[in-house]
Amino acid sequence: MTTFKRLFLFGLLSAVMFAAGILLQEALRMYADDTLRDHPEALAALEKEASRGNTDAAFLLATSYKDGRAGRTDLVTAVHWYLEAARRGDADAMLMLGWLHYKGGPGVPVDLAAAKKWFRAAASRGVDEAVEMLEILNEGV
Repeated sequence: MTTFKRLFLFGLLSAVMFAAGILLQEALRMYADDTLRDHPEALAALEKEASRGNTDAAFLLATSYKDGRAGRTDLVTAVHWYLEAARRGDADAMLMLGWLHYKGGPGVPVDLAAAKKWFRAAASRGVDEAVEMLEILNEGV
């Protein structure tokens, strides 16, 4: 089978699989096995789905970039995808944005005001770890 045909079939299959949630499960398996970086077509499908508003895909994509499982560690890209998920109400993405701004890293400077903002948002949705971080930052809730 040619590369074009394989990519075409994967794209067609991706649309169907995403509808059933199977591709997301497969991407999670690849993430756990640390093989996601070896499947650029899966990363592209995740990005497409995240761009369409799928918060699970955005969160997985962000975490893959944060952890270097998308091929490289890229905190700027991780922040982008966590923001996409957080804007749609994902409390775990809000928590991760708090952590990234609290700790900082390549391309993401420490920003305690932003960290508090995201920890507050996550805490307001019942995330205990965010409440604890606000207490550490002397914010209370």
